[in-house]
Amino acid sequence: MIDPLAHWLVALFLAGFFLAGGLHKFRDFERFVSLLGKYDAVRPDLLAPAAGLVVAVETTIGLALLTSLLFPQLRMLGMGGFAAGAALLFGYLLLMAYSLARGNREIDCGCSFRKQRSLISAWHLCRNGVLILICLAGVLPVTARELQTIDWLHLPLMVLAAGMLYVLIDTLLANRSYLTPNSTA
Repeated sequence: MIDPLAHWLVALFLAGFFLAGGLHKFRDFERFVSLLGKYDAVRPDLLAPAAGLVVAVETTIGLALLTSLLFPQLRMLGMGGFAAGAALLFGYLLLMAYSLARGNREIDCGCSFRKQRSLISAWHLCRNGVLILICLAGVLPVTARELQTIDWLHLPLMVLAAGMLYVLIDTLLANRSYLTPNSTA
């Protein structure tokens, strides 16, 4: 079981994560299509439709999570959002693992919201694994405890802290070559 405050934190963080990801890819769609092509997992004639599908799925997941919070009677919509988020992140993990296994390490993951180049590595697999676990935490049953005023006051700060932690990890991944010269990890 999960505390309702933790459930709200997970749902808001992931909603922001997926909405920001969808918006980021939509705003620079041609770049995203190009990055997707470098993974060499989609036929060239299907790259643009596949990229459009990814943008639509990420945006839909984010909206589903927000909607389920605003309308508790739509909790199953949120459960679907968490499950779809975990599945999408697992797909990303598999795509990166496939590329790494083939020795194709010179691919920008395309996951930096700030358009920073971030070459794929085993660390990206770990990060996606943690994000998958966060998605799966969202499907846990929520305890019956009512959120108190102090919870509502803490929630925005907790979401902000989670978002800042993600940006910090994203920046470290993008800059790891500067932190450990001649690193291949």
